[in-house]
Amino acid sequence: MAAATVQVPLAMVNNQFFDEFTDKVRVKPIPWEGFSRAGLVSGSELQGLQEFQQKAKHSEEGLGAYVGVLVGLLEKLSSLDAQQYLLVKLDDLVENDAEAREQLGREYAAVEKVLFRCMDKKDDYLGLKAAKTLVGLSAGVQRPCAYGRLFGVLERYMKSELTSVVDVAVQIMQSVLGQRQARLALYDECPGCLAQLVDVLRRTQSGGRAPRGVVAVPQTQYEVVFCLWMLTFEARIAQTINRTYDVIPVMVDIARAAVKEKVIRIIVATWINMVKAPEANVPNMLVARVPACLQTLSTGRSLKDEDLKADIGALAETLASHSGAMTTWDEYLTELASGKLHWSPAHRSEQFWKLHIRRMDESDHRVVRRLGEILAAPTSDETALAVACHDLSQYVKLNPDGKKLLARIGAKTQVMALMTSESAEVRYEALMCVQQIMLNAWRN
Repeated sequence: MAAATVQVPLAMVNNQFFDEFTDKVRVKPIPWEGFSRAGLVSGSELQGLQEFQQKAKHSEEGLGAYVGVLVGLLEKLSSLDAQQYLLVKLDDLVENDAEAREQLGREYAAVEKVLFRCMDKKDDYLGLKAAKTLVGLSAGVQRPCAYGRLFGVLERYMKSELTSVVDVAVQIMQSVLGQRQARLALYDECPGCLAQLVDVLRRTQSGGRAPRGVVAVPQTQYEVVFCLWMLTFEARIAQTINRTYDVIPVMVDIARAAVKEKVIRIIVATWINMVKAPEANVPNMLVARVPACLQTLSTGRSLKDEDLKADIGALAETLASHSGAMTTWDEYLTELASGKLHWSPAHRSEQFWKLHIRRMDESDHRVVRRLGEILAAPTSDETALAVACHDLSQYVKLNPDGKKLLARIGAKTQVMALMTSESAEVRYEALMCVQQIMLNAWRN
């Protein structure tokens, strides 16, 4: 027996609220005759619409002949109910009727213009349905759309406080990123939209500091990381996306807490793409403790997917091979460059500081200056601030002229300000650093 063919939607959206609203739109009565009597719809347009409705009701062929009527009415009518209904019908044709899709493709520029006008309206459903329809049409007829404008619309919807709106916008993003031109356009021309997508991922973390509330998990986590996974198939994007958007630490936190195996699978797949650019990403993976995360996933979880287990093992081996080639000083510099300081063994090792204290003054004291930058950065967390104070304390302890440099670059002022931090750990390390500065001055 022949296997059944599964039709994959050109633009897939699976959201209960969105689907239920679509069902309501299908059956909501629209006063078409009233529009005709008011002169808003011509007699030929009304006749064409009624013929289309009858043929669609009985699943007859030849619906493509009526796309001009649907698009024309969508453009001229201001009734929200009518616009929603017409969009639902157009989306049905895009997804299910090749002839109608081809006919829409012949008038692509005009159709795209009408759909963008719908996206500019203040109705969430209308805008999202128009975006989905455009993405499906673009994929179906293999024509690029105005990606920059589309991503601007999706960025706006991803800022919504409504979980369903955010979810649908991300799913539309998933669909459009199947097109290579869209991936490049998003990364090169629409950084705000990509930053918003990463913000959605951060908002799925219950302990995060995102500016808005937590959104649906774990499905949203899977959808957003799926977008990142597709982006990282582009080598240039894989090399730079973490440097710009700091996505590796976020994915580590999510992978550790993930309940759904598919979330872990898509995160590991994204890391595998990123590790193909080792110079750019491996150091950041080591700093973010991806190897430890993989070890936890491998030994602390009862994973069912054998391919996922194999991928975790292969990625762990790759990272281990790179880690083995790094010296302790290399690891310290990598951690420092990331700005994500944590209490790795080097910080507490007196031997480490005695061996490498002179290297902190190389290249115009770049290590010391970087520690000062971390103290001044508003994005530095409490642990990073505490560690930076500790490291500067070690520098001053072993370098008689260290206090002068700290004063010159403003780091001394930053440390003193942190003596009143709300964090007990930061206050303590800042106090120890200031004491070391004063003790050094007394000895001199």
